[in-house]
Amino acid sequence: MAVVTDSDVIRAKNKIELDCVTEAVRTLPVQSKLVLMGVMLNEERGNGKLTTGDLYETYKELCQCTSMAILTQRRITDLISELDMLGLIHARVKSFGRGGRTKEIELSVHPTEARRIMEEDEMLLNLKNYKLRFQTTLL
Repeated sequence: MAVVTDSDVIRAKNKIELDCVTEAVRTLPVQSKLVLMGVMLNEERGNGKLTTGDLYETYKELCQCTSMAILTQRRITDLISELDMLGLIHARVKSFGRGGRTKEIELSVHPTEARRIMEEDEMLLNLKNYKLRFQTTLL
């Protein structure tokens, strides 16, 4: 009879979490994948706190590269909220008083695994090894 150790339980838990993330990313619509890819590319570049406006600029760049239609910033804000609810990113509202509000966005999943899954999508083949042209501003 085999004995289950604490490390076996931790490994199994990590595998289940990875499988959940894999399935969540794999089943995303292409536009949501572009938003998620935008978050990953900005984090890889080390651009600091990513805001909705900065992510929208990155998203537009990725749409041009993939020949996808560009959605409105309002719709992208909705997709950001959906990705946050799925646990793929963390987006928190930051208020600037009269200066308005924005969301600060960061990745909640392992970027290497998420990128590998997204690169399986034929619509995103042009983004393999893609480097951003747009330089975001730091908060």
